[in-house]
Amino acid sequence: MLSLIPMGLLTTSCNTAGCTDNQNALPLMGFYDYVTEASISLDSIDLGGVGAPDGALLVTSGRRVSQVYLPFRDGYDQVTFCIHYDYKLQGIDDPSFDDLITFTYDTEPYFASSECGAMYRYTITGVTYTRNLIDSIAVTDNVIDNIEKERIKVFFRTAQNEESDNPDNSEDDSDNPEDNSGDNPEEGDEEQ
Repeated sequence: MLSLIPMGLLTTSCNTAGCTDNQNALPLMGFYDYVTEASISLDSIDLGGVGAPDGALLVTSGRRVSQVYLPFRDGYDQVTFCIHYDYKLQGIDDPSFDDLITFTYDTEPYFASSECGAMYRYTITGVTYTRNLIDSIAVTDNVIDNIEKERIKVFFRTAQNEESDNPDNSEDDSDNPEDNSGDNPEEGDEEQ
């Protein structure tokens, strides 16, 4: 009986119930359809950091994902991620259709709690991106801490939406030709 008491104290001292599941400040990014704003899953993308150590990919083609954690790097004020589309049947597996997303941010050391310890907290100050298949990006909360919450939403143009929007696109094309620079993949699909 005497040996059970220290074991119980040890278990209590290691309890991390006061700490959230995500013990690092990693922004969570979700994928959405730009027309319906419904969550979508992509199964043929490679996603990784540009200039990341070892060129490691966060997502590889063949794995279905609707969200991904993005590692920001302390000691830097920006990071760029590349999305390569591996959709061969649609003709958009060429690197010229890759989308780049660049986040600029401030970094500060942050003491979360005695259970979680110290970590970095990031404040997103800007985001730029190409518009090959990405329609837009929304940052719903620019402070990235260890609370598990989706803060970045990427809205994609999808083949289903391009087909339903096709009659309207001809009117929009003449009014704003600059927005068509990222529409080349869909235009190629419409011609077939």
